[in-house]
Amino acid sequence: MKALVTGAAGFVGGHLVRSLREDGWHVLTTDRHGDVDLRGDLLRIPLRSISVDVVFHLAGFANPSASISDPTDAWSGNAQATARVAREVRAGRIVVASTGQVYGPRMDRTAETAPVSPRTPYAASKLCGEALALATGKEVVVLRPYNHTGPGQSEAYVCPRIARQIAKAEAGRGPRVVEVGALEPRRDFFDVRDMVRAYRLAAEKARSGEVYNVSTGRPVRIGEVLRLLLAEARVPLKVRSHAGPSDIMSGDPSKFRAATGWRPCIPLRKTLQDLLDYERAAINQTV
Repeated sequence: MKALVTGAAGFVGGHLVRSLREDGWHVLTTDRHGDVDLRGDLLRIPLRSISVDVVFHLAGFANPSASISDPTDAWSGNAQATARVAREVRAGRIVVASTGQVYGPRMDRTAETAPVSPRTPYAASKLCGEALALATGKEVVVLRPYNHTGPGQSEAYVCPRIARQIAKAEAGRGPRVVEVGALEPRRDFFDVRDMVRAYRLAAEKARSGEVYNVSTGRPVRIGEVLRLLLAEARVPLKVRSHAGPSDIMSGDPSKFRAATGWRPCIPLRKTLQDLLDYERAAINQTV
């Protein structure tokens, strides 16, 4: 099998490329940076000559908060680039990475039949990217993942941000205080390696033209994530939290589970342990 992975140098892309290659796939990679086969902007690099069995389209503008001040880049990275990949690459199937944020904030688990209500340029551009890919009439599957985390994720996200502060404090390179935002919001956290399995199952078993949530359906308080990470700390730490909303973001995974059999397998505690070990190693490498 031959695959194109866009965003291959990114957090999820790196895990996916390793998984595919370990199983004997021939993988063509593209990203704006990193050690990839085709380096550059997806709006400019040549795509029409590419022919693969599956496209895993993971590239895009990934920071919801930053999209508020930079909506143009969010639009080009998530909508225009997705449309070009879907139109120009020859593929048996295209798996598009969207986001559960297209639904907006809700007070319960969200199913794919719920009305969409994107609240950021990021979420809106992702929703447009879905529509543009599906409009090609090709074999397209759209996944709407919730909060996957794990080794290698950017500090722009809450789990690695907490883990990095702990690792710095343990190494004597930061204060013994963990700064965190609101503790009450609940998010649908699961492991990036389970997300990789979801992409692969989507390529093999999901139905073309469908949209699927990828989630646990069991949201966890940010405060619980903090507690689990602090339990692994090797030095005593204080916490400084800040006020914020107590909202919920959680998806109903039953449709994707019925189609593919996917369930998250890695416990959150293990995910956070691996993430903290990754951050410790990264801090030691910079000494």
